[in-house]
Amino acid sequence: MGRFLNVGIIQMPCGGETAANLAYIEEKTERLMQSHHKPDLVVGVECMEVFTPETIPGPISDFFAAIAKKHHIYFIPGSMYEIDKSLPQGRFYNTAPVYDPEGKLIGKYRKMAPWRPGEDAAVPGREYLVFDIPEKETKVGVQICYDLNFPEISRNETLMGAEVLVKLTMDPQELFKLNEHIHYARALENQAYLVCTNGTGFFGSTHLYGHSQVITPEGNCVWEAEQEETICTVTLDLDLVDRCRKYGTIFMDHYMKHLFEYNFPMPYGDDFTKAPLYEKLGVGPRNADEYEKNVAEIVENSIGHRASASLDVEDWKKNVDEFLAGKK
Repeated sequence: MGRFLNVGIIQMPCGGETAANLAYIEEKTERLMQSHHKPDLVVGVECMEVFTPETIPGPISDFFAAIAKKHHIYFIPGSMYEIDKSLPQGRFYNTAPVYDPEGKLIGKYRKMAPWRPGEDAAVPGREYLVFDIPEKETKVGVQICYDLNFPEISRNETLMGAEVLVKLTMDPQELFKLNEHIHYARALENQAYLVCTNGTGFFGSTHLYGHSQVITPEGNCVWEAEQEETICTVTLDLDLVDRCRKYGTIFMDHYMKHLFEYNFPMPYGDDFTKAPLYEKLGVGPRNADEYEKNVAEIVENSIGHRASASLDVEDWKKNVDEFLAGKK
């Protein structure tokens, strides 16, 4: 018998109202589990809880744990902004918690590459997360959005044994065509499945393009959503990963075996600042003001003023407390 993993995907709108986002995840997970084609692993999107940061574990984490336990699934509900006592006031991690079928928090992945200048308050994480699904004899690596644009992250998770790479995203419309090619490249070069989820609808000043995807180790898209909200369960043939890595992608390219053979030197792997490239390039913009100064070097006579956003953070926090209290 083969190894198959059913992955449930929740492509959802994510507004500032955290309580509404939590209720949405709960309802759509329930719907996925009602199908005859029920998932073993359910995956949400990035930043379904962003304006009401919280600790992990914490009340919201406990809410997710209860969902995982109720349905007896592996669960990556999405990412949230995590408060941690090691960080200064006002700084957070963009964190994806992961739960096992008993509702145990088996790990949390902190986004290593917060998207600058948009995530100016997010602190980069420093640890990879690859977790076991022993029932399927497989391992899953977790990433968040901009992480996938840096091949080192996918490669290291693959070297840690990941056969499936999960990317949680809330990408804006402007990045649709650019990121489309990256998805195929990461799956192919690591001979792994890539499960990419994305939000949909409007989030702040952006429109999220949806188009969540599942790409095979051979670089084939077996499922892709449109722009509207949706749920779907996709079956991954895990033996295809093993076959590609042992005998070559379409029995031709042995990427992972040849990586082992060539063992390419990494002269700047311990400190990229030592690379000649950075003698002139310097650091990228970390916030909106730095972005404008950076672009001003080549764009003359910038027109327009950035509008300020009005956020009902206190009301959203109150609504979250009331929502979670109602679940006890």
